[in-house]
Amino acid sequence: MSRFRALPYAKALFEVVQDQCPERKTEVTDELDAVATALEEVADFERVLVTPTIDTETKTVILDQVLDSLAVKQPVRRFVHVIQHHYRMEHMRDIATTYRGLVDRELGRTRARIELATTYDEADRRRIAEVMSAVIGTTVVADFVHNPDLLAGFKVQVGSKVFDGSLVGQVDRLSRQTAIEQG
Repeated sequence: MSRFRALPYAKALFEVVQDQCPERKTEVTDELDAVATALEEVADFERVLVTPTIDTETKTVILDQVLDSLAVKQPVRRFVHVIQHHYRMEHMRDIATTYRGLVDRELGRTRARIELATTYDEADRRRIAEVMSAVIGTTVVADFVHNPDLLAGFKVQVGSKVFDGSLVGQVDRLSRQTAIEQG
């Protein structure tokens, strides 16, 4: 089984957006995410689009109805139809994620997943993102996740780097250090 590569699809859309409507880069990202989420959350939607016994016209009508309900505009509409025509709808999440990465890179942003043991208000979250931006040296767009299993502290993932300042992480490190010293 070959591994799907989303980058050529994401780059093609990125170039079209760059050429036709560069002010919509972020909006296009949101529209792709909405389509990917619809495919993930409504199993019958994807099933209809990938079933070979359903004719192309019916698939097109259903796809247009969903795109209308999601308020998806051009050029994303046209792009999604091309993806459908090439039987790649099951890869929409990968394409959306890759496109978001291209936009982030162009805008000088980095995505971070920040897990917190407790909930914080918006002002605190903003301050945390600002501190992460200062540490990393680029604008950080943070996705916050409440994770009570951390017990206290936080865990931040930026790309492949993980910064673990949680109580659970500290206990794990102490446990490994003790095992090495005793072993």
